[in-house]
Amino acid sequence: MSEIARIAQPALGTTLDAIEEIMKNGGFESVDVAVAYITSGGIFDLLKRAEATLGGAWTAVEKRWITSFDYCRSEPLALKVLSSLPASSVRVHDAAFCLAHKAMPRVPFHPKMYLFRNTTRDYALAGSGNLSRSGLSRGVEAGLVLAVNRKNPPEQTSVDSINELRNWYSSIWKKATPLDENLLKQYFTLFDRAENLRTPTPTEDDIASGETGSGALSIRDLQKLRICRHFWIEGGKITRNRGPHLPGNQLMMKRLSRVFFGFLPAAVPENTLIGTVAMSFNGGALDSYSLTYSDNKMDKLVLPIPGGGGPAAYDNECLLFRKVGSRTFDLTLGTKADRVGWLNRSNAIGGAFKMSSGRAWGVF
Repeated sequence: MSEIARIAQPALGTTLDAIEEIMKNGGFESVDVAVAYITSGGIFDLLKRAEATLGGAWTAVEKRWITSFDYCRSEPLALKVLSSLPASSVRVHDAAFCLAHKAMPRVPFHPKMYLFRNTTRDYALAGSGNLSRSGLSRGVEAGLVLAVNRKNPPEQTSVDSINELRNWYSSIWKKATPLDENLLKQYFTLFDRAENLRTPTPTEDDIASGETGSGALSIRDLQKLRICRHFWIEGGKITRNRGPHLPGNQLMMKRLSRVFFGFLPAAVPENTLIGTVAMSFNGGALDSYSLTYSDNKMDKLVLPIPGGGGPAAYDNECLLFRKVGSRTFDLTLGTKADRVGWLNRSNAIGGAFKMSSGRAWGVF
């Protein structure tokens, strides 16, 4: 008999759970993925689960990814992360046409399919979710997994079905455009244009925060935080958390600034650890830093220690965070002229804000 499993997300098994169960079967050799779009949140969750399940064996798995530039829903940084993985290749459906028509497709690319192979079995996972955080685990999605044993074949119809899906994938792969440095650069340019950042196309990873009070970030603001690659903020007077005579390294930010750093705009209790991010200062060594929802109702990010990986001090500086990977950032300090330039770029997309204290911040 063929093996069949269901996905009834989120309560009765998620797409990510199904992928983990497939990987646990051992001898994992390859994965072929075709999805309409890919987000940084989805990539972070998938890679975290794959590395936890397979360990070092994940690097040897042959990985192929087909996606699209349709409507600028795929995040270019997520595609860059995928293409940099060991034994990994990315291709884009009808890339030239989309680039020439401001991400409007000739024919929408809309599959959500994963094909896996280990030493004995072939698996096909087909569902409704994209390679996004919502599509993999949080959204309401449905799907099926079909598995066949190549060494002891079940009924022929199951074998034929998976073979036909593999043939379909091969035909799409051959027609798709390989994602090289030049193509990715063109897509970054298209994605980062003011028109797109000002009114981003929603994805499954965009959810309402539930906050409607005065000064709350709107749904459109949160979308900008998710897709923009730069976040700047006036540091002001940093709390002396390391002692009265030492410069502090805890940055207080607007509530839900966490969305820029890769986290959901979900309500959490005060003094709750939201998560950790990888950060470098001026392109130096990466380290892990905590992001917390503080009892002053602000998002609190720990920064590289002043004088020990960070600058001499952060007080009254203007800080710029640049996304360089999934929850990975490089921090720099800007001059007064830099701040003016950052403010202008944020104003151009409606991404400039002020906190109740008067400290300015923004994204672009």
